[in-house]
Amino acid sequence: MSVRKEAELEWTKQKYDVMAKGYQYYTKVRDRFLEAKGEEDYTAILDELGGMEKLPYSRKAFLNTAEHVWGYFKKAAIQDEKQQFFELLENCSSLPDEFLLSRSESAKLLSYIKQTLLVSYPNPYLEQSTLLKKVPGTAL
Repeated sequence: MSVRKEAELEWTKQKYDVMAKGYQYYTKVRDRFLEAKGEEDYTAILDELGGMEKLPYSRKAFLNTAEHVWGYFKKAAIQDEKQQFFELLENCSSLPDEFLLSRSESAKLLSYIKQTLLVSYPNPYLEQSTLLKKVPGTAL
């Protein structure tokens, strides 16, 4: 597999995880892809994505990312599912400015997305997301 293809596949998986850490990180990687010309550029992107694993999550970015992910379900979800999602999202508004996904508020929201919404409304793109694979005690 080419380095470019490897970087693109890794970005597909990590996009929402990076976005939940900070929109500035997301735009930085996105722009790096737009500017990339050769193998060394794609290798640098892979290295950068690896380094972002260690970054904490930002409350504001996490909430924004969760609403973005909700967009995949909003037309199909029933009212009870919508209400549950937004209650869990509201509970996340009390998260500190920087946090780890092991916090119960974020874990409950991601678990709901993964174990309820994705089960009811499968989405192969979202199923690849490392953000949803990090939900404690679950496997996708």
